[in-house]
Amino acid sequence: MSKIVNITSKEDKDQKLQDIANSLEELKDVMAEVIEAYEEENADSRKMDTLTEALDALEDAYEAVNDVLLEEI
Repeated sequence: MSKIVNITSKEDKDQKLQDIANSLEELKDVMAEVIEAYEEENADSRKMDTLTEALDALEDAYEAVNDVLLEEI
């Protein structure tokens, strides 16, 4: 009887991960809008490359969180 299992622990973690996934999705949408605005202004290619890399990183983070949520890793 020395182990007590908190059954809400996994649910809490999953909810936090879902919140993070939702936030990442919103950030991806905003970043895409920012990139589009820079494209319309014919921004410097280095800026565009950096912003595109940032969007890619957000997409990677979103996929990683979803993999954990779906227990695919």
